[in-house]
This record gives sequence, C-alpha cells and structure tokens, in this order.
Amino acid sequence: MRLARAKPPLVLLHGWGMDRQVFTPWLPALEEDFLVDFWDLPGHGKRPCPGWDWEMELSALHDFLAKLAAPPILLGWSLGGLLALALALRPQPPIAGLTLVASSPCFAQRRDWSAGIPTAQLQAFARELATDAAAVRRRFLALQVLGDAEARRQLPRVEDWPLPDPVCLQAGLGFLEQQDLRSSLRPLLFPVLLLAGDYDRIVPPAASGYLHGALPGSVLRRLPTGHAPFLSQPAACAAALREVFWQ
Repeated sequence: MRLARAKPPLVLLHGWGMDRQVFTPWLPALEEDFLVDFWDLPGHGKRPCPGWDWEMELSALHDFLAKLAAPPILLGWSLGGLLALALALRPQPPIAGLTLVASSPCFAQRRDWSAGIPTAQLQAFARELATDAAAVRRRFLALQVLGDAEARRQLPRVEDWPLPDPVCLQAGLGFLEQQDLRSSLRPLLFPVLLLAGDYDRIVPPAASGYLHGALPGSVLRRLPTGHAPFLSQPAACAAALREVFWQ
C-alpha cells in the first residue's frame, strides 16, 4: 500500500471538435492520484472564439499554467497534444512533466513524412465545415474510434454537446495541416510520457515512435486501441501516468 502523499496537479487538453467532457469516463481513474484541471481550446466547450492565433494561444496557456499553485503535468490529446508539445519546447515552460496521448509533432503527411493524415483529407474537412460542421465533427469522431469498439462504447454522447464555433474549428484544422514541430524537438528537462494506440487511424504508431526517438528519456506505452486510448484502456493509461510521475 502506497503512503499518502500530495497529489500532483494534472492539466488536460482535449482534441479537435471535442471539449473537456471527453475525459469524463477517465476521471475516476485519474482523480485517485492527481488533482485534475482542464484547458479548453478556443471555441470549444464554454470558451468563446474571438479567433484563434497559435502563438497567442501558447502565451495564454503558459500564463494559465504559471498561475497554478504548483507546476502541473501537462497532458494533451491529439490536437491538444500538439499544443502541449509546442509549449513544452519553449524556454522554461511552467510544467513538471508532459504527456502526449495519440499525438504527433506533424499531423499532416509531407514528402518526407508518411506518419500522418493525408493533406487532401484535412482540406476536404475544411471545405465541408462551411456547409455542415456537425457532419464533419461526426466523421472525424468516427475516425477516432474506428477499430476500437470499447472506445466507441465509452465515448460520451458528443451529439448532446454544443457544437464548437466553426471559425475555431477551421483554425484547428489549419493547425493540424500546417504545424510541423519536428525540427524543434530536443531533450526536455522533465519526464515525458507518450501514450499511443496500435490501431490509431489519425496518428499512426510510427509518429509516436519518432517522438520517442526525438525526445531522449521519454517513456512510450503503446496500447491495443484507436485514437482515444484513455476511453478503451482508462486503467492502463492511468497506471502509465503513475509509473512515470509517481517516482
């Protein structure tokens, strides 16, 4: 039995088209050992969308984290992971650790990068947003749980959530297409955990393998899941967090 100790703070960042509610099924496993907080992306959940500038968002997230009582473990899923990684690569980020869940330094395919989403697919989503944002979110969500029946069962009823602001949805797709952090990757001075799904149709396993090699000392845990491993394997994901951050 583990001796009682202070729970480390943990800040969760959701992915494109989602909000903090997507983590609801995972919270019981997390809250046993961590003080959980959230950061909503612009235009998602209850956060307004005055526009979405990448650098301004990084500064806002930095300021939010710096005001917490203690440096947190920053956990980003999917697009949230791209943002979390970008912040972690800045000088002196106010965090004690980094967890990237089903995330990548480069979501879109490039001539020298096959471990991503075809650019044409992201551009098709962007065109369709103008006419039916709800349908685009449903299609993107279907990709996230494809090949993972348990994640599909555990996923909260997203249809009941407010639809994110289309302006910020467009901006988010633009970031997924344009951002490429590979050249900025370097050793980090805090623990790093990578959680990846073997059957992920959005972030292929090769992307997590690349991150693992480019972030010396990182811990990689691959699970038999799709793009949302915390839904189908919540206990295993929480156990990996304890292993890395309860030392």
